[in-house]
Amino acid sequence: MSSNVNIPGDELKEAQERLDFVNNNIDIGHHTFDFDAAFGPELSRGAAQNFEDRWEDGKHQLQKQVKGIRDAIGQILDAFEKTDRDAAAHLDGGSGT
Repeated sequence: MSSNVNIPGDELKEAQERLDFVNNNIDIGHHTFDFDAAFGPELSRGAAQNFEDRWEDGKHQLQKQVKGIRDAIGQILDAFEKTDRDAAAHLDGGSGT
């Protein structure tokens, strides 16, 4: 029976970086997007503005959840790295702390 353990550290770090990107770009804001030019003034003042107003609440919730996932990945990576260091120290005859 194989007892190999594969910790996808690189993949977890990449996921954490991508979540940073999502979090940093989730809010394009109405300052950088011209609703009037994209949708016309009629739609912009109606449905698009209504969506923007409602998105404001959802955006903050999504940012909170993305940050929570990113932080959890960081904790997992820290725990794996500590376990790896402790195991290496024990193999070398060290105290592991």
